[in-house]
Amino acid sequence: MPEWRIHHFAELVSTQDTAHSHAKNDAEEGTVIVARMQSAGRGRNGNQWQTLTGNLLTSIILRPIIEIAQIGQYSFLIAVALNRALNEYLEEPHSILNKWPNDLLVDGKKIAGILLEYEDDALVVGIGVNIASAPSERICLHQVSRELVKADDFLTVMLANIDAVLGEFDRDGFDGLREEWLEHAANLHQPIAARLNAGVFEGIFEGLEADGALRLRLATGQIKVIHSGEIFFGKS
Repeated sequence: MPEWRIHHFAELVSTQDTAHSHAKNDAEEGTVIVARMQSAGRGRNGNQWQTLTGNLLTSIILRPIIEIAQIGQYSFLIAVALNRALNEYLEEPHSILNKWPNDLLVDGKKIAGILLEYEDDALVVGIGVNIASAPSERICLHQVSRELVKADDFLTVMLANIDAVLGEFDRDGFDGLREEWLEHAANLHQPIAARLNAGVFEGIFEGLEADGALRLRLATGQIKVIHSGEIFFGKS
């Protein structure tokens, strides 16, 4: 398992950019970049991650020895670890759901997001968690937790859970962790719309393929396998 080496910064352009720079300079697996603020944080598909005070902004360097086709599985591994970490603080009746492929929701609102970027044998995992504050239409941990946790304390809990998940993955493979992700999947067996480059497809979210791709049952009964795209609940 990685030996975590945490580097704290007051402000960065992007924790992802800084982590990539460290990776190109042979930073070891387990290097963790943390910023209190970032001026140009980013999410999937070039979306901006809005930076607010008191939240967790971090990027982690991993160097997995696996096939390129398996890299996408890490989005689900990290989501399972994040789900476990958040559940250590969550107050009932609030619950956490996983939104394919890389978000976590509480009460239907986004609380955390994951970004994977793979380059030169280094997997940089960007993680943003709304701890103390959240933009409009989103939610933060302080709104739903039993206690007011600090971002650095949550980081410690999260890294311990990532350690555990990576150990389970190395020992037992992806299947059990995929099933755990599905146990908390938002809108499983419900109507969704998937927006792809080829257009919008509507159907029933039937589950995940072995590699984490989404299975969408179309009105024709055909299963469409989606490897990348955005999903929306209900019909478009």
